[in-house]
Amino acid sequence: MAVTYEQAREVVRRATEPDWPFGTYCLDDRQITENDTVFVFRVGAREHIVDGNKSYAMVGSVPVVHKADGRLEWVPSFQVGTDRSFRNRPNPAPTLQV
Repeated sequence: MAVTYEQAREVVRRATEPDWPFGTYCLDDRQITENDTVFVFRVGAREHIVDGNKSYAMVGSVPVVHKADGRLEWVPSFQVGTDRSFRNRPNPAPTLQV
């Protein structure tokens, strides 16, 4: 069963939002980042993502959802940042309002 971007976004939201510990929860979906096998999501404090307050910046892993089965995995951010198979495109219907 293939997973759509919207389904993958909900997987990430359900897994990360309820117990968010730092700042105001934000799932930045203004761009869709993906390769042939996964969707990548940017989750963090709104104070950093939207407002640019670096004291709320977080480093480490990013959530990815496998397109084939909807499985959530955390991957080191540097791995995504250096993998040339990932592409970005504007999300035609983002949920993040700035």
